[in-house]
Amino acid sequence: MNSKERFIAALNHQEADRVPLDLGGWVSTINVKTYTRLLRKLGIQREGEVFDWLRQNVSPEEDVLERLGVDTRYVHLGAPHSWHFEPEQTDRGLYVTDEWGCGFLMPESSLYYNLVHSPLKDAAIDDLDAYPWPDPDDSGYLDGVARRARELSEAGEYGVVGNFAWETWFERAWKLRAMDRFYMDMVANKEFIHAILDKTLSLHLRLLGNVLEVCGQYLDVIIQGGDLAGQNTTLMSPATYREFIKPRQEKAVRFIKERTRAKVFWHSCGAVSSLIDDFIEVGIDILNPVQVRATGMDAAALKKRYGNRIAFWGGVDSQQVLPNGSVADVETEVRHLLKHAATGGGLVVCAVHNIQADVPEENVLALYDGVRRWGNYPLSRDL
Repeated sequence: MNSKERFIAALNHQEADRVPLDLGGWVSTINVKTYTRLLRKLGIQREGEVFDWLRQNVSPEEDVLERLGVDTRYVHLGAPHSWHFEPEQTDRGLYVTDEWGCGFLMPESSLYYNLVHSPLKDAAIDDLDAYPWPDPDDSGYLDGVARRARELSEAGEYGVVGNFAWETWFERAWKLRAMDRFYMDMVANKEFIHAILDKTLSLHLRLLGNVLEVCGQYLDVIIQGGDLAGQNTTLMSPATYREFIKPRQEKAVRFIKERTRAKVFWHSCGAVSSLIDDFIEVGIDILNPVQVRATGMDAAALKKRYGNRIAFWGGVDSQQVLPNGSVADVETEVRHLLKHAATGGGLVVCAVHNIQADVPEENVLALYDGVRRWGNYPLSRDL
């Protein structure tokens, strides 16, 4: 099988020739520092270039993807013409205001930009109409999208993934409001939360409609998401999720599936096991990242419970094993995941979230080489 066939089979809960691998997406790529070290390790004499300014991640080049055996290729949104990344040097560090009006700071001691200004923190419902929202019809978002998607699809070599979360309608809403205020408002000011979520979702769907019109027919997977849990439990009660988030999830998933055959990938970190049945109910096909060290997210238990009802994407621990473990530890982690989650397909392997700056490049290679070594079907009993 080639990568495309392998990838599609896995998402359809079928055993291919081996378990497919992913690298390069919004929540499954690699920090520029680790990537630059990886390039040196591979004997490639160039520097990594930041693609995602917020998290300081890269979009890996083709020669690296081929060396690692990655089966996916990404179609990313273009940059809006109405906004440009222009960090300002302040006495606190580099400061950026994004196209939504949110402010982010990267101190000299930090590896990332962190949210420090939420422009709608003190707003009332009546203020939403007058707010200068980003323009989802900005043609810059479509720059190169149709050509890239068409070329990948016509080549037929790799799984084609649309990286179209646009920072997510749910997380964007709390970034605008400020996270603490947003969660308090879910109890004390519900009308405002419904209003701001309706607004961010409507903008998101307008963008998605434009994107899918030009490339929807070429895509195998479309990325959506929003973190709904922490290390030990959900960030809100299941009842609150079902009031505010689930109906809008369902609307977004239905919107996508009315316009494309692509499967819908939902990213949420944390302990989301209590919500997986809801995800399946609204039509989500793929759960990422399967944060295996979070409560209730053991890969074996999830595979046993959900079987062919949802595919899993991720699964190699990035909290402890990748940054702190040895090569042998990473190999053990890979074998454990394959043994307990790969039978019958339904698994795409990558790190649990983006590979961070403290991960040794040897461990990156151990992850990808390990899946290619032990992830062939039929799976070995030696796992």
